[in-house]
Amino acid sequence: MAPSGMSSGASRLFWRKAAAAAVVAAPVAIFVTDNVVSLQMITGRSMQPALNPDSNRLWRDVVLMDKLVRGDLGLQRLRRGDVVTLVSPFDPDLLLVKRIIAMPHDCVVPLGKPNSFVRVPKGHCWVEGDESFHSGDSSSFGPVPLALVKGRALTPVWPPSRLGAPLAGLPEWKKARVYANGALPLSEL
Repeated sequence: MAPSGMSSGASRLFWRKAAAAAVVAAPVAIFVTDNVVSLQMITGRSMQPALNPDSNRLWRDVVLMDKLVRGDLGLQRLRRGDVVTLVSPFDPDLLLVKRIIAMPHDCVVPLGKPNSFVRVPKGHCWVEGDESFHSGDSSSFGPVPLALVKGRALTPVWPPSRLGAPLAGLPEWKKARVYANGALPLSEL
């Protein structure tokens, strides 16, 4: 039904223009949400307290995701402390949300293995959840290819009380386990 007061010819023209606008807008919107920026609902406890800090809430955090971290841009734009979404290395249908702890060439002392370390190979990163007891992460499956990273969380946008809450930054207790380029602990930099 056309807006009231329009003749049938004007009505057809209105709907034709609306359809043309939708045909143009839909591919642009799909491209933007797939490749530039999107919203992502966060479920689970592995990133508490940074995300979903209150597990008794009826809602979950929704975050604004930067998708321009994939491919060659990833190594340039990703940093230790960034919260990212990535495809599970064991289940391609599962999307994980973790914090980057170490980048290529860094050394990490895995959780629960204080007398060992892992050097992160070129093209990989080490990811962990902030709530280590509820997180399947690099401590159990090792370094992750940067190609599996699909986006970087910028800020929560829902619920409104969490809008703009900081996400980036490496928790102090994790810094002592990471050695930048295999040399100095991050806690000393």
